[in-house]
Amino acid sequence: MIAYKIMKQSGEDGYFKTLFHGINGSKLVPVDTWLEADHKWCSDGSGGTRYLSGIHVLLDYEEALDYLENFKDHTDKVIVMCEVEDYRKKEHARHPVFLASKCRIMGAVTPTAKLLLHYVSYNDLVPTGE
Repeated sequence: MIAYKIMKQSGEDGYFKTLFHGINGSKLVPVDTWLEADHKWCSDGSGGTRYLSGIHVLLDYEEALDYLENFKDHTDKVIVMCEVEDYRKKEHARHPVFLASKCRIMGAVTPTAKLLLHYVSYNDLVPTGE
């Protein structure tokens, strides 16, 4: 399943950074590598509700653009396209956020004010059927 994730640009070739919690002990996330979530009980800023963790994703590009507006500083943020497996709705989230057990970052699909090192256009990643 194709999904979208908001990440930070890392400045390192072939990597992005997570916004908050790391994945498997690291905030640096490699491109084109399957990652598995470390499932554990945690809580977040939306009321302190406890939930089983996962890799936060949005299933729709427009929803990812809307979610990006929650951040005051967009200069280091980018929306990446990813492939996910075994995902579920984050029930207490204010936005349509899902938690994936597996995720593979494919590349950035939204340019920011800064030059993107890993920019890949949506059309390059998703065949148009031609």
